[in-house]
Amino acid sequence: MRRLALGMMLLLGAPQPLRAQSETSDSLRRAQELYERLDIERALPLLRQVVSPSWPFETTKDQRVQALTLLGASLALAGARDSALLYFRTAIEREPFTDLDAQRFTPAQLALFREARRLTFAVAARPVAAVRVDPRTERVTFTVVTTHAAALRVELRPVLGQARWVLFEGVNDGPREVPWDGLLPNAHLAPPGRYELAVVGRSQLLGHSDSARVYFTLAHEAPPLEDTVPDLGPADLLPERFRPSDGRRDLLRGLGVAASAVAISSVAANGDLGSSGRALSIGVVGTAAIAGVTAFLSTRRERAVPANIEENKQRRATRDVANVAIARRNAQKVAQTTLVIEPAGGVGP
Repeated sequence: MRRLALGMMLLLGAPQPLRAQSETSDSLRRAQELYERLDIERALPLLRQVVSPSWPFETTKDQRVQALTLLGASLALAGARDSALLYFRTAIEREPFTDLDAQRFTPAQLALFREARRLTFAVAARPVAAVRVDPRTERVTFTVVTTHAAALRVELRPVLGQARWVLFEGVNDGPREVPWDGLLPNAHLAPPGRYELAVVGRSQLLGHSDSARVYFTLAHEAPPLEDTVPDLGPADLLPERFRPSDGRRDLLRGLGVAASAVAISSVAANGDLGSSGRALSIGVVGTAAIAGVTAFLSTRRERAVPANIEENKQRRATRDVANVAIARRNAQKVAQTTLVIEPAGGVGP
């Protein structure tokens, strides 16, 4: 009883969509088994229930296409040619990549399916698979299809841009793989962002046109880049010219030293210094005053400082050499960029 109760709890607690998909899967599996045993009379009602609008369980696109294709194959074996053709065409319209395995179906079924493809025109592109691509040696591959011979054009464009470029243009019949090297028409690596793959075709048999679009995101993955050394500012460089204000500053500094020496000699005038001390103070005063006046006179006009100019030149050259090396290393890292492709929503007609 406990096991029964637990089983009922699990059944009642299971998500409704999961049970619905399970019902559809079970019906398709039973229909497939009946078809393979050539029990067509029992397989047909099951398949018609699955594709009926009144079928109460969730049915995915792939499940519906499978049911429609198996219905067409079953009706072809039963001799109902027109009905088989109708279901084959409906399956192809829903999924232009639909095809029959020549090893599993009879020549009559295959011929009828080819007729359905000839009478039905559609184009499609498979959703872009998640992939990592080295653009130096690998390619991104898009898979597109036309149900029969058609003029086909495959374009790529960034969603947020106006530019677009053609990856393929020509006559196509059936599935085709279209490679892309990850480059823009100007040979630069495509920037990160969201992209649209647009497929447009015009039937050579019916004159009808059809289109499809799929979306994907592109990202770059590369080693971290180094920052370049910034421009040298005033704090990084030595002054290259003496200005008059510098001379005035030196004059005031020299006079200040002289005044300090005078003050010290006055305080010590009690005779402790003696004549030699007073002579030394007078010498300091005179030297400081002369140095200040000399600096002032020498900088009354602005003049260059060659030693500082040369030092600044060396500092700038060192920065430039460092930035050249950084740019070279960054270029090597950019060359190692890997493209990371991810499917994106927004599939449209």
